[in-house]
Amino acid sequence: MVAPITVIIPSRDRYRDLRRCLIALAECDGALLHEVLVVDDGSRPRITDAVAVGDLPVRVLRNDRPMGATPARAHAADHARSPILAFLDDDALPRADWLTEIAAQLTPDRGAITGRVLPFDAGLLSEARQSRYVERYRGLEPGQRVTFFAGGNSAVWRDRFLAARGPAVNVPGSDNDLVSGLSGLGLGVHFAPSMVIVHRNGKGLLRALRDAYGSGHHARPLPVRDALRDMARPVPGASPRVRLTNRMLNLVHLAGRSVPRSTRQHP
Repeated sequence: MVAPITVIIPSRDRYRDLRRCLIALAECDGALLHEVLVVDDGSRPRITDAVAVGDLPVRVLRNDRPMGATPARAHAADHARSPILAFLDDDALPRADWLTEIAAQLTPDRGAITGRVLPFDAGLLSEARQSRYVERYRGLEPGQRVTFFAGGNSAVWRDRFLAARGPAVNVPGSDNDLVSGLSGLGLGVHFAPSMVIVHRNGKGLLRALRDAYGSGHHARPLPVRDALRDMARPVPGASPRVRLTNRMLNLVHLAGRSVPRSTRQHP
């Protein structure tokens, strides 16, 4: 018997994105879906009207003050009512077989699975971000254990998520903390390339810079020698302008890694 799935979607002030995401989710196999937990992360006004899509079994969890995506996912996991948690971003669209692939790929011997991200928008920032996704997937085999966990396209056994999660930090890239938590339980995150979403990659230069800086969070600063080595590495991109954009974002990321997490504030 296939375990039922709870889909968790944090959202704040992105009504159109959220509704589009839920409409796409409604096209997936409803027999596998137990519930959808939408975390209204302090939206103004509330997002209640955006979540009424067909027969989707949606529950809204309301945060009066914004928590951020990772804490919102952790909060929803405490309220979930099924053994599998699946995570989507509100600006993502799951492929119609998304739930089917989760049910097939999240086997009992795996702690979690994470899939592929494709773009549905265009522009320089979207292309630059997608080139980084492509570089991340390069050389990976289906089922291979990986060192990343994409919070916008992933699934995990709920009991293992609760046991492995650390402090819910509101910074880009903090989803990856689950990798080390699962490793401590003798489990891993496995690559499921057939688990596909399309995503709005480009959200403006300011957001790209903030995410690049925030995703550099680490408990200890990066040594200067390692930072210089990282700066010398090639950056992904099929054109000079994409590579230049990724070079700039990488420098901002390294600047973020120069400051320990405990002393930096995250909005």
